[in-house]
Amino acid sequence: MSYYEILLFLHVATAIVWLGGGALLQTLVFRADRTSDPVLMKKLAESSKWLAQRFFIPSSLAVLVFGILLTIEGPWSFGDLWIVLGLGGYAASFFTGILFLEPEGKRIDAAITAHGPDSREARHHVRRINVVQRVELTILFLVVVAMSLKPTGDDTGTLLLIAAVLVAAALLGARALARPLDMPGTPQVQAD
Repeated sequence: MSYYEILLFLHVATAIVWLGGGALLQTLVFRADRTSDPVLMKKLAESSKWLAQRFFIPSSLAVLVFGILLTIEGPWSFGDLWIVLGLGGYAASFFTGILFLEPEGKRIDAAITAHGPDSREARHHVRRINVVQRVELTILFLVVVAMSLKPTGDDTGTLLLIAAVLVAAALLGARALARPLDMPGTPQVQAD
């Protein structure tokens, strides 16, 4: 087994952990959303914060480090389109976490403390964070598509498919944010 193969395994394994965890968390959020149980939602919010520090951040950093080492060790270039797409998706996730998810989680905590877990303000912030997390997860799965298919500038169909899925996710997210808060299926409490 070569050094490159070890790096490839570690890169793929940590990506599976990171994205699998994100998909599981969104599944639990979806389930909790349907129960309208404020206690369950509060517990899920607390677990999300714990997981961010101990699971999501370390696994995402490992994916990045192993990916960079793979690019250096392998026959790839940081100028390859699929690597640029992967790094762009990673950057989008990183900055979403720092600039939106972290502050929004604090706003959720503040709203719950001030007004309760079922308040309109808490539900508003919960909806925002859940929609953004779902779009972010879509972006990360699109990175997996780019990493797997390794499109070049000549792969118009693949690039159009990636763009179409990204646009659809953004439009569905905007639609979810525009829905009135009192509609069934509106999340009550969840934080990152």
